[in-house]
Amino acid sequence: MECPLIIWRLYKFIVHLITGKSEIERICYNDELRSLERTKLIEKSINNSKQLVEIKRLIQSEFDAEEISTRIVDIKKMNKSLLAFDSKVLPNLIAALEPITLFIALKQTIKQDVSILYDKENKEHEAKLEELWDALKPNIRRSGRLTSEWGDIGFQGKDPATDFRGMGILGLDNLHQFSIRHSQDATDVLRNSTSKCVYPFAITGINITALLVRLMETDHFKDYFYKHGSTREQFHFVYAQLYKAFDEFYQTKNPVNIMSFGAIMKEFQEKVSVHFHFQPAMNNQTMNYNE
Repeated sequence: MECPLIIWRLYKFIVHLITGKSEIERICYNDELRSLERTKLIEKSINNSKQLVEIKRLIQSEFDAEEISTRIVDIKKMNKSLLAFDSKVLPNLIAALEPITLFIALKQTIKQDVSILYDKENKEHEAKLEELWDALKPNIRRSGRLTSEWGDIGFQGKDPATDFRGMGILGLDNLHQFSIRHSQDATDVLRNSTSKCVYPFAITGINITALLVRLMETDHFKDYFYKHGSTREQFHFVYAQLYKAFDEFYQTKNPVNIMSFGAIMKEFQEKVSVHFHFQPAMNNQTMNYNE
């Protein structure tokens, strides 16, 4: 249980009187803190500070960590003449703010990708769609661009372009990266979706994209990206693990038919929104949910 804000501010005031240092300054001096812990503490301190209201506003969008750090130093009247200021305090503050701005930049990129509609006249879009097919159905040629054969990988109709309207080009990018970079996992999931307890692979993948975008607003997913890097590669990596987790969850439910899909997806979303745990390892990371 968190300390009430008024008590926390009183504690800060007393410690400041005793040490002569602001909370952020003390956090930056503390060598025992890990990088993620320091970032979270400084972020919390900024959000709760009356003096840093303008800083809080500025860090809601992508920002320059060094510039913001300098402004915090000035507002908090930190002692720049101390020997440890240039060697420890300022570098630690800048390093703590970097993951925040990188995560914000990633979210902005994701939002932009969602807004970009699939364009059949765009050669890059069409090429990715063909690569998706080739990765999932190697050596199998379709009869044409507009065909019900797209249903073999889980699209709804003859033209997959219509299925990407909800999540824009991001939906295609996630499926594409999953199928190319995690080809065995994607092939296994596709096989499960068509031979065991069935569900539409591509449509489900687009739903997983929408779920991940929402999960980016939760603290536990934010912490993962703070720690491991807010890159497109990490985003696609998390997507792949999330899709694998859904497939496992769906198969354990052993639904009688596809009519149960909506209820199972809803239950999965509720579970991972609250009980999704990362086991960090870039190349073989797995993520588990608690029943």
